[in-house]
Amino acid sequence: MIRMIYLRRKIMEKRQMYLLLKKENIKAFNEAVKDLKDYDLQNVNLRGRNLINANLKYADLRGAYLANCNLKGVNMSFAKMEGASMHRARISGTYFPKNLRADEILNSVNYGTRLRTVDEPIHESDALFVEES
Repeated sequence: MIRMIYLRRKIMEKRQMYLLLKKENIKAFNEAVKDLKDYDLQNVNLRGRNLINANLKYADLRGAYLANCNLKGVNMSFAKMEGASMHRARISGTYFPKNLRADEILNSVNYGTRLRTVDEPIHESDALFVEES
């Protein structure tokens, strides 16, 4: 029962944070996350939103859709961004995590590809299997 209440609270927090960003209420969003070191925004759709000065430093943005967003000057230095897409986003002055290569960022902005980070574990389908004789 306690776990269910905890999960319900986490879902509510995510929904409230998402709605603040969707409505571009950056000041209220920043106030809501100012003391958090990890907050869930996985798989959110923020297409076309103006997110200038949003505090996304510790956001979990895995799978997020950030197409056409204005991310100018946003600090995402510790954000989790695997699988996020930033097609046509404005990224001038954006501070990205160190585990994102520049070519991954540019491919996502130019072609809408999903971001891959350099520290992702190797999936079994990516591994080269060699039979020993």
